[in-house]
Amino acid sequence: MKNKQGADRFLTVFTLMSRVPVKRAFEADFSRADFWIPAISPIVSIAAIGGFAAGLALSGNLALAAAASIAVQYFCFNLFHFDGLVDTADAMLPAAPPERRLEILKDPRVGTYGFFCGALALGLRAGAIAVLAEGGVLFSALVAGLLAAPAAGRLACALVPLAAKPAKPTGLGALMGGFSKKRVAAGAALAFLPALAWSAAAGGWLLPALAIASALASGFGAALFVSKLYSAKVGGFTGDALGAAVELGEIAALLLLGVAVRFIGWLPA
Repeated sequence: MKNKQGADRFLTVFTLMSRVPVKRAFEADFSRADFWIPAISPIVSIAAIGGFAAGLALSGNLALAAAASIAVQYFCFNLFHFDGLVDTADAMLPAAPPERRLEILKDPRVGTYGFFCGALALGLRAGAIAVLAEGGVLFSALVAGLLAAPAAGRLACALVPLAAKPAKPTGLGALMGGFSKKRVAAGAALAFLPALAWSAAAGGWLLPALAIASALASGFGAALFVSKLYSAKVGGFTGDALGAAVELGEIAALLLLGVAVRFIGWLPA
């Protein structure tokens, strides 16, 4: 019974956070979403790293490999989160009352603010991947980044419900109740293990320190920014806030690590 309950909790979050079809009946259980949201991050990393490897093998070109990494990760996992980021830009950047902002968040159309911010986000992600691919030895910095960034984004997502209340009594935000700091921390620790292990093996002490520091700073920073923004603009977070937190946390982690690698100029292997 406990095994089934654990599987149901995992599948509940996995189907919520991904586009991968699950051909199994299960009962939706969000009671441990605080643990599983960050804990599924290594699966996302596999998609990102696999996409880059496939793109590089087929094209031999770093730009196309970066595009392939983004395409695979987004198609399998991040499109929902990207939608949240775009909707957030459309709703939060223009001047509007809270009621109108909530209406915009539900509108499936993409406005000028959302289009611009979405394009900027993809460009920043591609640029960060390119910088990391050039740094380190045998793509060690890039793999560290692609392992750490999904954990940073999903840590940010899990922290938002701890920092803000739901904006509405219904919807995805309302389902994210009763989050525990200890469970979020446990899920994040599990999520960061692959990045830490890879970085330590590939880069001595420096690469794991940079990867984990970048990811933690990005996760907490994105969560704080999104929770404060939504609380000020609409009185609390929504499902789109969670998606925006994922995207901002991931992109910030890749950028911070890329800047650090570029600044240092080398990484010991």
